[in-house]
Amino acid sequence: MQMTRPAHEARRWTSRTFLARGRLPRILVVDDNSSGADALAAYLEMSKHKVTAVYGSAAAIAAAWVWKPDVVLLDISMPRIDGFAVARALRSNLRTTASVIVALTAHDEGFVRKRSSHADFDAYCQKGLMLDSLSTLLASFMRDVPP
Repeated sequence: MQMTRPAHEARRWTSRTFLARGRLPRILVVDDNSSGADALAAYLEMSKHKVTAVYGSAAAIAAAWVWKPDVVLLDISMPRIDGFAVARALRSNLRTTASVIVALTAHDEGFVRKRSSHADFDAYCQKGLMLDSLSTLLASFMRDVPP
């Protein structure tokens, strides 16, 4: 009997972590759908995260370089500059190269893996996912003390 994957997935791809040191994790939510970005940001704020939501690729790059988030939840399908290009821009800048980048998209995991390089994303999370799965994924990246 072949087991099928759950319809909604969150999967960690790398061993990257960020050091919280007792402060609220900084999360940048990036989506061209402002309602979706704002709703997710509100949920994360209620879950004890410091959150900023932005509504497009250029805004994402500018905000990330200034704010230096611990985690970027990055939509893939955005007009003009897609999430793949945004991830590469964030990885290429010293201010954001260490940020955890999660592909937060309606596309399936295979689509994202096929079109991204190994270093672009640290995790995949399908939109529509149960929010507790996203919270578990985010917690897996956080550490309170240096290794």
